[in-house]
Amino acid sequence: MSERTAVLGLAAAALLSAGATPAAGQDWHTVTSTRQVGAENLLRVDVEYGAGRLVIGAAPAGTLYRSKLRYDQNLFEPRTSYRNGLLRIGVDAGRMRGRNIEAGLLDLALSPEIPVELELRFGAAEAALDLGGLRVRHAKISTGASRTALRVATPNPDICRAIVIEVGAAQFTATGLGNLNAERLSLHGGVGEVILDFTGEWKSDMTADVAMGLGALTLRIPRGVGVRVRKGGILAGFDSQGLIKRGDVYFSEDWDSAERKLTIDVDAALGSVRVAWVDG
Repeated sequence: MSERTAVLGLAAAALLSAGATPAAGQDWHTVTSTRQVGAENLLRVDVEYGAGRLVIGAAPAGTLYRSKLRYDQNLFEPRTSYRNGLLRIGVDAGRMRGRNIEAGLLDLALSPEIPVELELRFGAAEAALDLGGLRVRHAKISTGASRTALRVATPNPDICRAIVIEVGAAQFTATGLGNLNAERLSLHGGVGEVILDFTGEWKSDMTADVAMGLGALTLRIPRGVGVRVRKGGILAGFDSQGLIKRGDVYFSEDWDSAERKLTIDVDAALGSVRVAWVDG
């Protein structure tokens, strides 16, 4: 996890631990922004969000982006700028005196027509990220003390070169990763529970590198996808149901004949790793 994201997470977590009672003098503001599709051939999106609720999804046809940001101006400084295909949006921490940070909101909708590269950094947020239908070419998601639900509801029309996930002390669930059309997935987890669900419409093979600290990792793998798992970290429990061990590597029974293949390297310290076979 990056140093800047860690700072966001620690500061926001400290606010959460102080209690949820609104502080005197809170001043909530809502700002909206929208832009129509122009001559862009790529949209780069940089989101930095300290605390509150973060929602990302698809915008209506013809809309490049549409945002709604609700914030306490005694606590945060809003930040929105767009230039030459680069959108920067979020809030910068101010005096950090508030309590009711859960009432904050960043709701961002992005064009399903323009290829997009995402970089999302957030701290003590509850995040609902739906990348379904977006033309995702690259994504990096860095979380602090958050609860995050990543969903890819419909197939990505483009090839995603990589999705990089850095998880702090958090609960992280990703559903429909098979729809992302990603060549590589990389996840570094600290303390918490991580669920990676690889269901979806597979168009190519995928490689996943997963490093976990203290926590539980569940790999939900669709039947019919060939799987190879190499596990490091001798202190982590490993539930390898449906896999056959060959030397130091575990294979699904259909590995040699499967049309699509998922190769996973897992390095886990304290905690557990479980493989669950699912339909889809």
